[in-house]
Amino acid sequence: MGDRYILTMICEKCGYIDNDVYFAPTCGFTTWTCKCGNEVDLVEHTGITEEMASNKHEICQMIREICDENH
Repeated sequence: MGDRYILTMICEKCGYIDNDVYFAPTCGFTTWTCKCGNEVDLVEHTGITEEMASNKHEICQMIREICDENH
């Protein structure tokens, strides 16, 4: 699991503005398709990769701390 983002996208082909684009790289939500059919790769558009959005290191640290407290 990782970070999720709500983006505003402006279609380069038709100018349509979508203020509610869900982008969650670690869950596979990585593209946006405009109502005109133009598809945008949100990883390429934002520069945020799955690894960058992942919070697995923070989750692992929390688990380690819980385990340490219980031993």
